[in-house]
Amino acid sequence: MWHLGIDISKDQLDWAAVDASNREVIHEGHQPNTATGIRTLVKQLQAFRPELIVLEATGTYHFPLLAGLVAAELPVAVVNPAQIKGYRQSQLGRTKTDRQDARLLARFGVARASELRVYTPPSPCQRQLSAWMSYRDSLIAEQTRLAGRREANHFHGDDQVRRWLEDERQAVNQRLADVDAAIERLLATFPEASVLREMIGVGPLVAAAVLGYLPVGVWGHAKQAASFAGVIPQLAHSGRRQRSWLSPHGHARLRRYLSMGARSAVRHDPTMKAFYDGLKARGKPEKVALCAAMHALLRHMMGRLKAWYRTQPAVAMA
Repeated sequence: MWHLGIDISKDQLDWAAVDASNREVIHEGHQPNTATGIRTLVKQLQAFRPELIVLEATGTYHFPLLAGLVAAELPVAVVNPAQIKGYRQSQLGRTKTDRQDARLLARFGVARASELRVYTPPSPCQRQLSAWMSYRDSLIAEQTRLAGRREANHFHGDDQVRRWLEDERQAVNQRLADVDAAIERLLATFPEASVLREMIGVGPLVAAAVLGYLPVGVWGHAKQAASFAGVIPQLAHSGRRQRSWLSPHGHARLRRYLSMGARSAVRHDPTMKAFYDGLKARGKPEKVALCAAMHALLRHMMGRLKAWYRTQPAVAMA
């Protein structure tokens, strides 16, 4: 039984195959991270018939290889870089090269095989929704940048620059309105969206963020969804010292939308308001109470989806 690890960089793909019984490296190699290199590598890996292939999420560089592996029906898991960093430290690893990382990924796959979830590819609609939400977030960032530039120009007092910046502001606002309308039309094609939007605090943008950013494989799974979003607090308790903080390893953009939804829910949903007020009454800071509300909101959303999937035998639960 073989497990494979592939370290991905912009220009190269380093891979290693280890024997699950003793974690010894059996084969290894590398290919260029190009269309031809990916096709060659996929053919090589098919010959091994691996139990699992482990990749590390690398921004955008891993997507072409991931698509090729999925098309070849090879079992692949995409792991968080923080998991690999922690595993390297637990193994007292002192060397970090592409070749060593490929071996480490393969051995991590052996050690965590029972915990890793095989990657489920998104549908074309979900891939499109994710891309549109990312583009929307870039427009929001551009609005913020323009606001800062307009504020700076106010002190310079140049009228021509002020007019140019105003034109840019109007163009960005119009594009944002167009994107929001397009997202709402696309969202109407997701039956899950109507299930989520029945909840107080879940508007079109919150539903779109959850369905666009959460991997299909965790839809309906509350614990995994909360972990992916990073709304699970980290706790440090030693002796008399105790502190907690929000995990830095979650999906920051998804958390921003969950924050919007939670703020709305604690204002308009009596149950969520009682939960939020109860935390504050126990001395929890406002931000901590809000993060707990975000966590509760996301878990309730996943619970709704899980219950809905049970009533839809024709719809395969992710």
